[in-house]
Amino acid sequence: MKRRRYVIGILLCVTALLQAQDSVKSFDEFFVAGMDKIDGVFPVYVAEKEIYLEIPEKYIGREIEVSGQIDRGFDLLNRPVDGLGVVRIISPDKATICFQKPFYTERILDEKSTYQQSFSLSNMQPAGKSYPVVAYSKEQGAIIRITEYLMTGDDWFSYNDSFIRSLVPELSEIMKIHPFKEGVSFTVRRYHGVEAERYMLSSSAIILPEGSMPLEVTCAVRLLPLKKDQIRLADYRIPYRTLSFKDYSQNPYCMVEDSLILRWDMSQPLTFYVDTLFPKEYFQAVKEGVEAWNTAFHKAGIHDALQVRYADRKIIPAEQRAFISYDLRIPGIKSDFICHPRTGEILSCRLNIGHGFLKGKLDDYLLSCGASDSRILADRYSKEVEKELLQNEITEEIGYLLGLRRSLSKSSCGKTLKVGDDDCRTIYFGYHPFKGDQNCYDEREKLRQWIDHNLPDHIRLFQPSGKENSNSSFPEDYAVKISDLQTVVSRLDKIVYKGKKYDKGSSLTDIYRKAIRLYGSYLMEMAKVVGSSQPADAQRQAMLDLDNYLFHSVKKMECTYVKENLLETRNNLLYPELTRLFKQLLSVKTISALRLQALQSDRKGYDDIDFFRDLYKGLFNGFDPQSAVSYEQMDIQLICLEAWLDIMQEATEHNSIKKRLTNELHSLHDRLEELSTTHSQREVRDMYILLLRRMDQYFRVVS
Repeated sequence: MKRRRYVIGILLCVTALLQAQDSVKSFDEFFVAGMDKIDGVFPVYVAEKEIYLEIPEKYIGREIEVSGQIDRGFDLLNRPVDGLGVVRIISPDKATICFQKPFYTERILDEKSTYQQSFSLSNMQPAGKSYPVVAYSKEQGAIIRITEYLMTGDDWFSYNDSFIRSLVPELSEIMKIHPFKEGVSFTVRRYHGVEAERYMLSSSAIILPEGSMPLEVTCAVRLLPLKKDQIRLADYRIPYRTLSFKDYSQNPYCMVEDSLILRWDMSQPLTFYVDTLFPKEYFQAVKEGVEAWNTAFHKAGIHDALQVRYADRKIIPAEQRAFISYDLRIPGIKSDFICHPRTGEILSCRLNIGHGFLKGKLDDYLLSCGASDSRILADRYSKEVEKELLQNEITEEIGYLLGLRRSLSKSSCGKTLKVGDDDCRTIYFGYHPFKGDQNCYDEREKLRQWIDHNLPDHIRLFQPSGKENSNSSFPEDYAVKISDLQTVVSRLDKIVYKGKKYDKGSSLTDIYRKAIRLYGSYLMEMAKVVGSSQPADAQRQAMLDLDNYLFHSVKKMECTYVKENLLETRNNLLYPELTRLFKQLLSVKTISALRLQALQSDRKGYDDIDFFRDLYKGLFNGFDPQSAVSYEQMDIQLICLEAWLDIMQEATEHNSIKKRLTNELHSLHDRLEELSTTHSQREVRDMYILLLRRMDQYFRVVS
C-alpha cells in the first residue's frame, strides 16, 4: 500500500512538471508580428502593452539590484522609493525564474572553515518570488512577463505618500526603456488620484479624489558585478552604521554576535550628479559640501574619491549611483541609500533638498550666532549665510551617506563646516585599503591596533553596545550661548522689522517663540550636566549657571517690543520647559547617579547633598528671611515643587531613592514653614503657606 502511494506521488510530480514545461512557448511562437526587441544586458521585448524581460542563461545565480524612484510629478523630483533591493536570480526548473532574497543573519565568514558545507546544507534558503517562464530565446535566455510589476504592481517598487492617492491602473503606460552598461531601466507614467487644494488640510471628512495627476516613475534593474566580498567588520568605538549577524566561524563552540560596517566600494571615484533643474546659485555650496570629505579620504589613501558634476540631459537619474535633486514638495534635506544585505556595500544613494527649509535654518542661525555674526543682523535672509548653512547641511548628510552613524565635526558661527580629525579617523577605519589578500578578521585586528594608538580618549567612550555615550564629547558652554541669545532677543524687533516695515506681529512672534524655546533647551542642557559623568567642578558650575541665568537672572530673556505690544507671553512658553528641567534634575536617574558619586573613594565627587544645597541656595536664596524674592522666582519655586511631587508619585520601583526624596521634601517643608512666619515679604509668606498646603496634601495621601 505504501509502495503504491509512493508511485502515485512520483507520477503526480512528473505530471505537474510536464504541464509546467508545456506552458513554455517556443521562441517563434512567442515572438509575434509587431513585437520589438531592445538589446542589452537584459534584453527586453515589447508587444503592444506587454513587456517581457530576458534573463540570459549566464546570469542564473548572479545578483541584481532592483530600485525605483519618482522622476517627476506631485512637485517631486528624483525622489527614491522603496525598491525590491538586492536579489539573486535562480532557476529551480525550466518553467520558473525566482528572485531570491537570502537571509544573512547567520553566517560563516571564514571561507576555509570546515563547517562551511554542513552550514550551507542546514541553512536552506527560500526560493523567493517566482516568475513563470514564457519562452526561451535562441540564446537560451529565460523570458518572463513583467508588465504588471511596472504598470500597476508594488512588488518591484512602491511609495506610500499621503498626498499620492489611489492608482488609476487603466491609464498606466510605458514611456521609455533604456538599456545601460549594467542593466536596463523602465520609465512608467502612472496616474494617481489627487484631492482638491481646498481639502488638503481638512481632517473633518474623507474626501474622494476629484481627478488624477501623472506620476513618472523609473525602475532600474542593475546586474551586480562578480567580485570577492569586501567586508569590513565593525568596532564599537568607531561610529559607523552596521549590519548585525551571528558568526559561527570565530568560536568552535558557539556563535559570536558581530557586525559589519556599511561603506562604498571606492575602487573608482564616486560621482554625485546634480539635477539640471537644481538652482545654480546653490550648486557651488553643494559641490563644496560634498568635496569637503575628500580631505578625509586623502588621509585614508584614496585620492579624488568624491566628485560633483551637473547632469546633462543624456543622464538618466535612476541609473546613477549618486544623485542630488531639488524639489518643491517636502521641505528639508532627506537622504537615502541601498546597501548589499550580505557585504554592507552601499550600492546607490539619493540626496533630496526640499525647498523652504532654509528659512528655519536662518532663524536658528540668527538666534544662536547673531551676537557674533554681523551679516545675519544686517540681513536675516543673507544669501551668503544661507549658502554656508546649506553647505554645512550637505557636509553632514554626506557623512551619513558614506556610512557614518553621525559626523563628529562641529560647525561654528561664521564658518563653514570642516571635516575634522575625528571624522578623518572614522573614514580611515572604514575605507583605508589594505594591500594583499587578507581576510576581514586580520583587517579588523590591524585596525584595532591602529585605534589603540590613534584614537583620543573622548572617542574611546563609545559604548560596547554600539550606542554613543552622550557624555563623550567635550561640554559646550551654554552660559555663553544664553548670554549671546539674550543679546539677540533684546533687539529682535529691530532685526525682524528692519527699516520699520511692520506687519501684524506674526513674523516677530514666530521667531520670539523659537528664541524662548531655545533658551529652555539651553537650560535643560545645563541641567543634564548634573549627575552626569562630567567632573564635579563642571556639575557645580552647571548649578551656578542655573542660578545666574534662571533663578537670579540679571538680564531677562525678553524683547521689550513683544512685551509692550502683548504679542506673546514669555512665561507661557518658558514654564513648560522649566517643568521638564526640574523633572530632569530631580529624576530617579539623576539622584541615583549623585548618590553613586558620593561613594567615590577620594570624596571629591558631586553628590546629592551638594546638589540639594546648591538648589536651595539658588532657588530658595539659602532660606534667608531677609533676601528678596521676585514674583518670577516664586513661580519657579512652585514649578519645582510640582515637578518634585509628580516624580514622587511616579517613583514606585525605586524605594531607596524615593525615601531620599521624601526625607528631603520633609526638610524643605520644615524650612518653608519657618519662612512662612519670618520672611520679610508678606507675599512670600503667603506663597510659602500655599506650598506647605500642597506638601501637606501629598503627605496625607501617602500616609
